[in-house]
Amino acid sequence: MTAPSAITESVGALNQAQVADYLRTHHEFFNHHPELLQSLVIPHDSGQAVSLWERQTLALREENTRLLAKFDELVDSARDNVALIGRIHRLALALMEAVGLQAIFNLLMQQLADDFRAERVTVLVFARPAYVESPDFLQFVGRESPRREPFAEMLEAGIAVCGRLSLAQTHALFDGEDFRGSHVMLPLAAAHWDGLIAVSSADTERFDARLGTEFLAFLRDVIALVLAPWIAKPRP
Repeated sequence: MTAPSAITESVGALNQAQVADYLRTHHEFFNHHPELLQSLVIPHDSGQAVSLWERQTLALREENTRLLAKFDELVDSARDNVALIGRIHRLALALMEAVGLQAIFNLLMQQLADDFRAERVTVLVFARPAYVESPDFLQFVGRESPRREPFAEMLEAGIAVCGRLSLAQTHALFDGEDFRGSHVMLPLAAAHWDGLIAVSSADTERFDARLGTEFLAFLRDVIALVLAPWIAKPRP
């Protein structure tokens, strides 16, 4: 036999569900009975009882505060992205006017460090250089370099990303050095070679997902285009 208390709870729950369903399907109910808005009392987190009207007003104020905060965040992000577009445009034009591989690398590393206010800029090209055999171009680490493996998935995706790196990626990027922080990672790719450009900050929060990676993709493509003539094709 079902206990009386259980029956009462079941009926109470059923009645509450019926009331809730009725109010959901009859939105005009409180328009016809506005006096109920003032008489209904709902407990608040503060422990004070407030009317439904006051509770709705409070909820709207909280929602407005949340929306304003989100709007401010979007405005800040848009402002940052506009500035980023300008920096990328200037760098792209300068790269197209650079003469020689050394000039290209010097411009890339100096300009990216300045524009992104970064401590380090690292370029890794997983290929051999064409036309030059100078050991001064340490950026060319070769297709078979073990430094490529930790970034294999990133290179395969070919998508610019911002954030932190794994310990293995950090060691590969900085040739064994343990440099923590946040990074802008630009995978470079073409028909027969790939590579990476990393813009790094010691501040772990400096580069995060809010940075406009769609614009960084444009920069990635420009850099790959400028470097392409200096990359040796694979030997048959």
